[in-house]
Amino acid sequence: MTKSRIVVVEDEKDLRNVIVEELEDAGYEVAVAGNGKEGLDVIGSFRPNLILSDITMPVMNGYEMLKALREQYPGMRSVPIVYLSALADRSHIIEGKRLGVDDYLTKPVDFELLQVTVSARLREVERMTLQKEEQMLRLYTAMSQQPRENRAPDPALLVCDQWTDVSAIQKSLTDAGLPIVTLNRGSQLDAHLKDKSYSALIMTGQTDDMSANISVARSSLFAAFTGPRFLFVDERGPPLPADLIAQFTKVQPIKNAASTLASVKLTHP
Repeated sequence: MTKSRIVVVEDEKDLRNVIVEELEDAGYEVAVAGNGKEGLDVIGSFRPNLILSDITMPVMNGYEMLKALREQYPGMRSVPIVYLSALADRSHIIEGKRLGVDDYLTKPVDFELLQVTVSARLREVERMTLQKEEQMLRLYTAMSQQPRENRAPDPALLVCDQWTDVSAIQKSLTDAGLPIVTLNRGSQLDAHLKDKSYSALIMTGQTDDMSANISVARSSLFAAFTGPRFLFVDERGPPLPADLIAQFTKVQPIKNAASTLASVKLTHP
């Protein structure tokens, strides 16, 4: 089972180390940063399932970091933000809620409460993710049950993480007249392929719970998909395995997604 990923942003080294130890002992994968500016870099590369951050830090505080995250990664709004602070008074809480902070824990940290809060927030994200996936499957079912003469083209299946900006991909598919079924968890790829027909399958290099490489390797249905398959990746990432590249119609940097999709016929005759 894939471990949930947590970023801890805390300038007090001793406290940061203890928090990391507690979270790792509970089975989480943890990355750390010492201030908000470092946090932006770590969060952008680590793409966590939850962020645990101090408020008062040098260089960039927790609120400034959150504002920058919202601007850089508009799709990450479902990632829970939990703040640690000795200053969790009413004004700080109101400011945080306006920015979308999910919870507060006061210092000194009650580690039992920390574990319960983290677990509860991650369960809530899991529940919301399941609801979204079920909604997408219901959308597919509703479209497929329409009379053939009234039916829209088969949808495109877009498998992506919520951190990546896929707006250009979505626009290209919409311009081509294709409905879109979106999936954020690569572990559920087969559930969305089984007994279904799509005009195209588009993946980004990472999903919310695993890489495209692992998603494809674990899928028993991907190889049988007969439509065009596209993989769009971050150029800053590691080189892709040759066997993964071979399984896609086209593999391109995500900045080229719009031009790549515009160059091929996506709809069935």
